[in-house]
Amino acid sequence: MPYGDTPWIRKGQFLTEEGERIVVGSPAWFAWLQTATSFCYQPDNSADRLTARKEKRGHQFYWYGYARNAAKLHNVYLGKSEQLTRLRLDQACAQLTQKVMQQPGY
Repeated sequence: MPYGDTPWIRKGQFLTEEGERIVVGSPAWFAWLQTATSFCYQPDNSADRLTARKEKRGHQFYWYGYARNAAKLHNVYLGKSEQLTRLRLDQACAQLTQKVMQQPGY
C-alpha cells in the first residue's frame, strides 16, 4: 500500500527531500513526526512492511500501521509520536504479518 510520495524508512533511516538523513529514534525523527502524516516502514532483512498514518482521535493524534493482503486491509495501533521507536515499528510489522497469516485462505 505504499505511495510514491510517501517517505520510506529502511534500515532505520531515511533521507528527507532536503537530503537530510534522519535516523529512527533520534531527536530529528521525533521532530519530523510532528509534521509528518504518513510513512512506509520496512524492517531490516525482511520483506514485511507497513504504512503508518497519523490519525486524529478525539483531541489527539495517534499512529496506526496498515498492511494489505489481497482485498483485506489489516491494521495495528502504533501509539503516539513519542512511542514510535524502531523496536515498536518492528513489533508492529510482526503483528501485521501474524494477522495476515491468520486470515482464512492464506
